[in-house]
Amino acid sequence: MMEKNLIMMSSITNAMRGRELLRQYGINAEIERTPRNSLRQGCGYSLYVPARTDEAMSLLAENGIKVIGRTERSRK
Repeated sequence: MMEKNLIMMSSITNAMRGRELLRQYGINAEIERTPRNSLRQGCGYSLYVPARTDEAMSLLAENGIKVIGRTERSRK
């Protein structure tokens, strides 16, 4: 099984803002529920970024969109 890269967000609003920002840079991002075992804090939503995840995290930080961290989920 492969892993899905998820960027854990601080709020659903930041997840929506982040998705739109990343799309402006040509980075595909989808909002997904954060896996329960990864929930530490935050809203329970993450951005699934299939490629360019490191670049995506940098862009989010540079644009003031708060990120909680990064996790992975097994693909089914």
